[in-house]
Amino acid sequence: MPRPEDVTLAICTRERPEMLAAALASFTAVTPPGVQILVVDSASTTPATWEVAGAAGVDYVRSDIKGLSIARNLALETSRRPIVVFTDDDCAAVEGWMAPILADFDDPAVGAVTGRMLDHTLVGTQQAPPPRRFTRTIEGIDAGHGAIMAFRREQLVALGGFDPVLGAGRRLAGAEDLDMFCRVLDDGAHIVYDPSCVVHHVHTRADDAYTQLHHGYGLGLGALTAKWVRLRARVGVRLFAVVAKRTLSRAVHNRREHRRRDADLALFRGFLGGFFTAVRFALDGRLFVDDDPPAPITLGVATHGGEQ
Repeated sequence: MPRPEDVTLAICTRERPEMLAAALASFTAVTPPGVQILVVDSASTTPATWEVAGAAGVDYVRSDIKGLSIARNLALETSRRPIVVFTDDDCAAVEGWMAPILADFDDPAVGAVTGRMLDHTLVGTQQAPPPRRFTRTIEGIDAGHGAIMAFRREQLVALGGFDPVLGAGRRLAGAEDLDMFCRVLDDGAHIVYDPSCVVHHVHTRADDAYTQLHHGYGLGLGALTAKWVRLRARVGVRLFAVVAKRTLSRAVHNRREHRRRDADLALFRGFLGGFFTAVRFALDGRLFVDDDPPAPITLGVATHGGEQ
């Protein structure tokens, strides 16, 4: 079974030093000794993120180009360990959260492990259901969430990393995690969703920010679907049908709950927009070609930190 010394925990962050400090306090308290904790700064405009990482005594690396996928790819480049776990700066760890990840990777067929992200108000109130195993490409959209996902680094590097056009910080602001799940499955590996691996989500967006977040998710989902329509038409068409049906069904079901209904409708509009935008993008294998990356943001601070 893999050991903690085989793991890098990457926390990608941008412009949220106070939130990052709380996340680091949580993860350093309950993560097994030996795990490398790596803060990846996604082009913050001040040195505050670097200062928070230094105060916590964890490793730090910076990308001058913003974008969540770009930051995650930098984590893959920086780590030299066989397993890389990703979480977010608005998450908190739960005691024992990493043990299921190590146990599930004992199976060589497993290429990724995901867990549950629960609202922090549900601490200790939900019993974990049994794990699920995913094996088909289309199942990637149900395989987990970017807030807690672990991969075999070697496979992700071979796949070219996360798609830099997708995810927060880019126009197609979502689904970079689901895109990677689909590609891992398409590569022949299995994904285990293990609900006994839990992190808590401690930052919920409200009102317009919540709706905008879902619009970004929809843009990414649409782009993901457009990609698979071109790579493998049957998979792409099924993805389109599944996402459209689910989203509209939720909107109808939530028609009396304006916040959730508006978010679902925003997701659907984003889904259509993302599909028709990305269907024109050039592809390099199973990645979109990034023809218009954000301009660099440079700071006069150290940008790389080696493993301690």
